[in-house]
Amino acid sequence: MNLFAWIEATSLAEYVRVSALGYPMMIALHSLGLAIMVGLSVVLSLRVLGFFRAIPFTALQRLLPVAWVGFIVNTLSGSSLFAAQATTYVTDFEFLLKMTFVVIGAVLVGLMQGAISANISAGITTASASSSTLRLFAIGTIIAWTIAMVAGRLIAYL
Repeated sequence: MNLFAWIEATSLAEYVRVSALGYPMMIALHSLGLAIMVGLSVVLSLRVLGFFRAIPFTALQRLLPVAWVGFIVNTLSGSSLFAAQATTYVTDFEFLLKMTFVVIGAVLVGLMQGAISANISAGITTASASSSTLRLFAIGTIIAWTIAMVAGRLIAYL
């Protein structure tokens, strides 16, 4: 039995596939995690790009741990959803595209978080002082999450 067939045979995968609560609960958690992670990282990205100037970077920085909690919720619920159909998803173009851009989005948010922390430590707190690299991280984050979300929705339909 290959790895993906074994994953599909686990009790968690069976629960998500068959239970009246399994799939709806995992998809609800996945949506909640997505809203938290993507929502907060897009607001942060827009702030870096000069929007929401009234919100200080330090306030947004305090929300980033909440975004990472959303990412963990998404990872756990997504892993459960993957387990239910692992042999299908592992070769699905939309799924692979989604996962590629989830990783890119998470890396870019992490890089942006580090750059903002460095700016705050250096006393730089205005959007106009954002470096071009930080702005590229912000644009890349918005693009990556958009592609990941669209590809994720297409999984159910293509």
